[in-house]
Amino acid sequence: MAQSVRQQEIVELLRQRRSASIADLAGHFGVSDETIRRDLKALAEADIVDKFHGGVRLSIADWEAPFDRRLREQAQAKRRIAEAAAELIDEEATILLDNSSTSCFLAQVLAPRAGRLTAITFSVEVAQTLSSAGRGHRVILPGGELRADDRTIIGPSAIDFASQFTPSLFVMSVAAASVGRGCMDFDLFETEFKRAMIPLADKVMLLLDSSKYAKPGLIQVCDWRAVDILVSDAPPPAAVRDALEHARVVIAPALAEADDTISRRTAYAE
Repeated sequence: MAQSVRQQEIVELLRQRRSASIADLAGHFGVSDETIRRDLKALAEADIVDKFHGGVRLSIADWEAPFDRRLREQAQAKRRIAEAAAELIDEEATILLDNSSTSCFLAQVLAPRAGRLTAITFSVEVAQTLSSAGRGHRVILPGGELRADDRTIIGPSAIDFASQFTPSLFVMSVAAASVGRGCMDFDLFETEFKRAMIPLADKVMLLLDSSKYAKPGLIQVCDWRAVDILVSDAPPPAAVRDALEHARVVIAPALAEADDTISRRTAYAE
């Protein structure tokens, strides 16, 4: 869509305010309500804004932070995976959690547990979820630079700090899964820290929603031999299952089948 100058200015104004009334926009730009309605109609047809009675707001997809958007994507599958993965983690285990959105769902499931977990993580989001339950979990964060987009601590010092631990389990997710090349990602730091953590843990658990098989990846994190446990929402392709012959493959039950388990976990919010 080719936007007029006024339409571009409307979008910029909504980035600041999130929403505005038709009357406010008309007054701000010194034009009639009808002129603003025509501008908004064009912007709405391009999925840039969402109209409501008497006003308009910027489309959620346009202003939402990238990590918040990832939390919404495949949310039901990630909830199922988190429930299934939690059943495989001992009450007082020492685990290393990556900064993925699926790990955030897992942290929600683990937080209300009575057992005292020790969790090392690069994710401030994961750390806050585990520590906010008041259950006495021990949460360890490395030092480094805080990346605002996904509230992840990054940098060589973060990797160096985490490398001194020997967790029983490293829980990770990846951006894409390749039949031939294994676990794939796009971010250099993500790749570097996952590669560094994999050999430190007794076992590596991969949380992978099935949509990842259709996504392309840029950098190989590891091949399938590095994965000890795969937890997914659907059976993997046959070639991946063959490559994981050495590993435990767990398919999360549908939510209807998991209702009894879910009802016991009060902190697992929608």
